Amino acid sequence: MRSLLDFDLSGKICLTRVDFNCPLDDDKNIQDFTRIKAHAETIKAISDNQGKSVIIAHQGRPGSSDFSSLVQHSEKLQSTLSGKYNVDFIEQTHGPAVEQRINKMNHGDILVLENVRQVEGEIQNKLPSEHAKSEYIKSLSKVGEIFINDAFSAAHRSHMSLVGFTGILPSAAGLIMEREVINLQRVVDDPQKPCVFILGGIKPEDSFKVAEHVLSNDIADAVLTGGVISEILLVAMGKSLGEPTMNFLKKKDLLQFIEPAKSLLSKFSDKIEIQQDFAVDEGGRVNYGMSDLPLSASILDIGGKTIEHYTEIIRNSSTCVLNGPMGKFEDPEFAKGTLEVFKAMSKSQGFSLAGGGHSISILEKNNIKLSYMSTAGGAMIRFLMGKTLPAINALYKNEDEFPSSI
Repeated sequence: MRSLLDFDLSGKICLTRVDFNCPLDDDKNIQDFTRIKAHAETIKAISDNQGKSVIIAHQGRPGSSDFSSLVQHSEKLQSTLSGKYNVDFIEQTHGPAVEQRINKMNHGDILVLENVRQVEGEIQNKLPSEHAKSEYIKSLSKVGEIFINDAFSAAHRSHMSLVGFTGILPSAAGLIMEREVINLQRVVDDPQKPCVFILGGIKPEDSFKVAEHVLSNDIADAVLTGGVISEILLVAMGKSLGEPTMNFLKKKDLLQFIEPAKSLLSKFSDKIEIQQDFAVDEGGRVNYGMSDLPLSASILDIGGKTIEHYTEIIRNSSTCVLNGPMGKFEDPEFAKGTLEVFKAMSKSQGFSLAGGGHSISILEKNNIKLSYMSTAGGAMIRFLMGKTLPAINALYKNEDEFPSSI
């Protein structure tokens, strides 16, 4: 992929796709704008090179509780950048008014367009050539001179604004996109050994596919599990966890993954670590061992012996990748497993990487530093599965269609 810095940006109108999708409260106010702060680096680089940034971004989906205007996102971007940078907002996504406003931009100006998911057809997964026929792509392509995709966290989708410009305009990866790909390739292409993957959270389908890929291809030497992932593996081994935990798994329709768990264990039981003790809430954090199963309270975190065992493995690793918490991290009483694992990663002498919105929030809240923190969730998981990401693929396919400078 070409980087935005491969281009002479001076005076050029850069259609810049970012991911400003932020968690909102009940009043639709932004609670955390980590992603805006991350993309500000790319936007700043364009302005510093005298380019004109036209920001394309989304927030939620039509009909969802977090679907909103990007006006406050533009305000957060302005507050993130110094007063040296001029950020404006327009309530339209495309059309004559937007085209006129773009044509009036000065060198270094930044214009945030309204939520792109207001555009009909935006969230349809189509080929770049099909999306290129849309009125939206045609309108912005009339004024845009370079397309810059910085939205790695949305790269697993083949949406209009992510792939539609690549066959029409010279295209490049933004700084965040470039960095995400480089760091994830470092993990999956040639990781330093021993390499450990830590899989937790409540998405067993994704986690089992990641485990299958990294173990089958000798990427990981061990997979440590927590959260629902560990619980399903224990059920697959014939363990009775207790009525509260089993009811939770049934309610979330997660027992369907017992057979995939059995298949995974039949191939890689010697490389998969499963929690050996459990923390539950009995008027406070109480620890139980495997011999105490089934439990009369819900399992909410990995227990002390598991924490000790996992942290020892992590300390001795040269590459460590985490996706998903070890337990109910929202409750301070049961965030211990997740925090201790993160702390062990931060103290490791090797390369450490974590991704997903929850992981980033925990790391920032507790001031824990890793080698690399990915802003992506779904895109990172698919990358770790060895899957093709449509938005990245579109940038690669565009590689020889235009000169490296315009």
